[in-house]
Amino acid sequence: MTLSDQFHSLPMLLKVRQVADFTGTHERTVRRWIRDGRLGAVEHPSGLRVPRRALWRFLGLDLALSA
Repeated sequence: MTLSDQFHSLPMLLKVRQVADFTGTHERTVRRWIRDGRLGAVEHPSGLRVPRRALWRFLGLDLALSA
């Protein structure tokens, strides 16, 4: 599966748990990234959500998609 395929298979807005699973970290770590401003997130009626584009930028993979 290519990076582009992985990107497009993710939902547009990811739950904190999904980001933690994808990055192999704990939910507290993801929440710390959000709190510190390193990872963009939006308020959603059912909790924080991370746009998949923000996750890709955070991981440094944004340039890989535009190439």
